[in-house]
Amino acid sequence: MIDNRYLEQITDYIENTLNKSDKTEFELYMSKDSEFKKIVEDIKLNTLALKRLDDIEGPSDFVFKLNQRIDEYENSTIFNQLSNAVSNIFSKSDTLTLLSGASLILIVSFSFFKFSSFGGYNNIVDTNDFNDSSIAINDSDSLNVEDPILLLGNDK
Repeated sequence: MIDNRYLEQITDYIENTLNKSDKTEFELYMSKDSEFKKIVEDIKLNTLALKRLDDIEGPSDFVFKLNQRIDEYENSTIFNQLSNAVSNIFSKSDTLTLLSGASLILIVSFSFFKFSSFGGYNNIVDTNDFNDSSIAINDSDSLNVEDPILLLGNDK
């Protein structure tokens, strides 16, 4: 396993900014670990290749156009259109508009609660249903008895 301390020093070694003792220690570690040496050589080759590339300059309004496109994309989603509509309802100072918006949200939230599984009333279990497979039956008895002994809810 490669020591993280030396991984952090690769850039400094390539750019020749390590002090003499750290450089000697780094080269000693590199000579002992062939995998680490390959990593350093690959990074060094990539760095040299990147330095040889020509500088490319984009148009002066690139960032402005990029921000404009991002804004267009964010405003085009359905969620943002819905949130803008809701915020427009609540931004008005008209009391009737505010009350109608609040009552609409209240009705929708109660309807969601009523028809969803969050109500908690849909999970009532009939404990008298003996055909339920979750009831444990003692079938370890060697006698062949017609009526098995129920372990839960039986008064026999």
